[in-house]
Amino acid sequence: MLPELDALLALQRQDTLLLESKRKQDAIPKRRDALRESLAEARTALQQSKKDLDQARLGRRGLEKEVETFAAEAARLERQLHDVKTNKEYQALLHEIELVKGKRSDQETKILESFEREEAMAATVAAAEKRVKTEEVRLQEGEEGLAREDASLGQAIHSITQDRDAVKPRVPAALLSRYERLLGARDGVAVVEVRKGACGACFKGLTPHAIQEARKGDVVQTCESCGRIMVLVEVGAA
Repeated sequence: MLPELDALLALQRQDTLLLESKRKQDAIPKRRDALRESLAEARTALQQSKKDLDQARLGRRGLEKEVETFAAEAARLERQLHDVKTNKEYQALLHEIELVKGKRSDQETKILESFEREEAMAATVAAAEKRVKTEEVRLQEGEEGLAREDASLGQAIHSITQDRDAVKPRVPAALLSRYERLLGARDGVAVVEVRKGACGACFKGLTPHAIQEARKGDVVQTCESCGRIMVLVEVGAA
């Protein structure tokens, strides 16, 4: 194999590692934002559940005031029973008292129903508070982990870049320029190994003559389909 082909393959391997490390590092801010968004959503849900509970309690207190009003009205009407002079007036007053007591009973039923709803809402608030605490811990641990990962990737990128820079001088300038153009145009893959008689990137099959040339390794071969530089590393893979 031509020395420059061996160097190109080594350079491609370094660039593949470099690209993957940079992709992982570039994804860290989004992963951090996702953690923060989860906490923000949990806090919003907690605020809403508390608001719903407060509104339910406020509504119940309104019902309780109505019950007090109806109770006072019924007591007032009952006192008037002593002052009526005819049976007709007496019966009419009793009917009015029953109506007021009925309204009071209806409101008392609503109050009991409200207590049940409030109990369920209080459980929702407790669950929401627990979720917030969980998300807070998850965010803290996640950010610490991401910071460590970012530092580790930074070190890896630095190391890979040094290795890459050590390989570059082994590639002729013209070929290196060609390689770097392909690298940018082919999603970071400019050099591929020939696998089972085909391009290792687009899987276009090679002609028998091309395979023979690849075995020799004394010329720079490119794939007729995708234009990438091809290298036959193992004869048995052709």
